[in-house]
Amino acid sequence: MANSGASRILLLALLCLLFSFPRIECQELPAYQLYLHQPSLINPAIIGSKGCTEIMLIDRHQWIGAFKGAPKTQVLSAESSFSSNNSRSHGLGLQVVNDANGAYKQLAANFGYAFHISLNREGSLRLGFGLMATVFQSTYDESDFSRINDPIIHHGIEKEIRPDVSSGVYLYGERFFVGLSGVQLLASTSYLSPHRGERGYFAYGGYNHAVSRELVLQPGLTIKYLSEQVQSDLNARVVFRESYWAMISYRHIWDEVPGHPNSLLIYAGLFYKNFSFAYGYDLGLTSMQKYGYGSHEFMVGYHFCPFKNPCPAYK
Repeated sequence: MANSGASRILLLALLCLLFSFPRIECQELPAYQLYLHQPSLINPAIIGSKGCTEIMLIDRHQWIGAFKGAPKTQVLSAESSFSSNNSRSHGLGLQVVNDANGAYKQLAANFGYAFHISLNREGSLRLGFGLMATVFQSTYDESDFSRINDPIIHHGIEKEIRPDVSSGVYLYGERFFVGLSGVQLLASTSYLSPHRGERGYFAYGGYNHAVSRELVLQPGLTIKYLSEQVQSDLNARVVFRESYWAMISYRHIWDEVPGHPNSLLIYAGLFYKNFSFAYGYDLGLTSMQKYGYGSHEFMVGYHFCPFKNPCPAYK
């Protein structure tokens, strides 16, 4: 009954957040679209919550065939968990994000720490607090631009380095999870891109429902406010025999009620021994879709537990 009540409160809170954000206008940073593979990209408090060591590589290519220099993003992450006692644990994470969009390229290094405590004796309900420091290196390359007489174009390469921080909280148990986080909190100015230094906020939650001994349904909802843009992701994931999974994620843009569809993401993945694999296809629901072949995501991960057997990631 406690889990049922918590899930109702979670759903109500997320719905309230959904309709409380202002008008949207711009596109989010591509790295934050990959949270379905690696949730700690949007909330550092999730680092170490799985209780094992995890290495993951993600590769995303957007709008394939639409135009030269279409956006592409790669993420390499490594996270681990360390227990100080039965009621406390620590998580450490390192993420390297490479994002290229035409002449604009950005390389980011994220260093994250999370502290997790148990809220009950059984340890089935835990609360995490996280902090992440980021260093961005941005490059704008105009050397390949056509030689036209335009004073704005310098036909050179401009670079900048700027720091930032992110923070979050994460409440999770065996049946549900919910998190709130803020990213780019320093809001350091970027003179190369006007929307790369703005604060963003995430509300992320879901519920695990055992349909049978072999089938688990995981509905979830994510609300994102980033670069003056609000999106909602309605997610539904099905896990079969703890080895195979599939997910559908519907993304909606809330510029004004009722808003408009943005994309439909279809994922499939599997766990094999200590490895995990996933593929995702992003079917755009905007006019951009007719110019290309959608967006594709690939993920490969490796999990291991030096001090625990069996690994908590594969209970």
